[in-house]
Amino acid sequence: MIKYELILWTMKLTSLIPGNIGCHIRNAALPYKRGINVKIWDGIHIDSPSKLQLGDNISINRNCLINAGGGVEIGSRTLIGPNVTIYSQNHLYKDMSIDIQQQGYERKPVIIGTDVWIACNAILLPGVTIGNGCVIAAGSVVTHSTPPYTIVAGVPAKVIGHRS
Repeated sequence: MIKYELILWTMKLTSLIPGNIGCHIRNAALPYKRGINVKIWDGIHIDSPSKLQLGDNISINRNCLINAGGGVEIGSRTLIGPNVTIYSQNHLYKDMSIDIQQQGYERKPVIIGTDVWIACNAILLPGVTIGNGCVIAAGSVVTHSTPPYTIVAGVPAKVIGHRS
């Protein structure tokens, strides 16, 4: 418990440092697995950072929230816009004889392929796989996995086109 508290403090303090220097400090201080040329910009919050795995040449923009409790894997050459939320766990709630806060969590990994662009304010929910080469439109809520090289948009997100 103390170790996780220290990680939270480290994350908060390092999240305030802007620019490339901040990106280098976050990469050095936080316990996620990463490839080369990873840029995690300021203002980000990562729950369970040890369960986050990042490929090469990734940029995660400002003010993103990543809950990696169920595991999050982000492939190489991926761009994640500002204010994106990625959640790999959710509250259990179906047993009405127990308060929701005491029912625990359902954890499902989120897997993001290579060469993906997730635009600002998108939300990815537990258990989705984003295929290689996908584009996720701004403000979309992704509730189901996406085929490779598709463009998805909306709430809930649906395929609206293909990269050709």
